[in-house]
Amino acid sequence: MTINYNDLLTPEQKRSIVSQRISQFAAEAYQHSLNKKSCENIDDQAGIEASDKALAILESALAVHEEELKSLPAPAAE
Repeated sequence: MTINYNDLLTPEQKRSIVSQRISQFAAEAYQHSLNKKSCENIDDQAGIEASDKALAILESALAVHEEELKSLPAPAAE
């Protein structure tokens, strides 16, 4: 069964969801960048690699969500 979310969410709801996710991903990226700096301070190579991997995933997620946000109709003028 495939859910047709396009019929269940308004463009405004989608914009809100995507905007919130972008903020969440940005916060996670900030946390991982701090973790990476901490790992660099103690020369924890495994920690550095884990942080780099997480940051790469978040960078991709941010790009996908930013593109989705651009594709949604602009909010209605009030």
